[in-house]
Amino acid sequence: MATDKFEAYYWDIYALIFESGDTLAFILRRGHGQQGAGNPRRFAFSRSFDFAQDSRLYAEILLAEDGEAIEERYAYIYYDAGGKRILQYDNRSHHPEIPTHPHHMRKGPIPAPGEKDRAWPTDIEFVTFEIVLKRIRERFFL
Repeated sequence: MATDKFEAYYWDIYALIFESGDTLAFILRRGHGQQGAGNPRRFAFSRSFDFAQDSRLYAEILLAEDGEAIEERYAYIYYDAGGKRILQYDNRSHHPEIPTHPHHMRKGPIPAPGEKDRAWPTDIEFVTFEIVLKRIRERFFL
């Protein structure tokens, strides 16, 4: 049953991408959907999506153990055409000082080695692929 839910989630993402023809270049690269390593009841999804202006969104998602479309663990990183990070959302637990912990965002390029990569409270109430894609489209394409 969990496999069916994961497949439905995966195809919902593809449908969303193809409905976003004004911004996405429809080039899918470096990615996969698979059962989680060490736990065949877990499902992971990671893929880079290219946008028309050569920017790209990297999405890494671990779905809930029962296969529900709840992004238990996620990272969304949006890069410009030159490969510099513009925006990142993730829920790793390494910033307990953030009021939206573990959910946080990062802005701007990844700092040079030795410099701190500042985290901010997330500006999205409930982070999902669809909401992140919508936010990127609103901020950078509309």
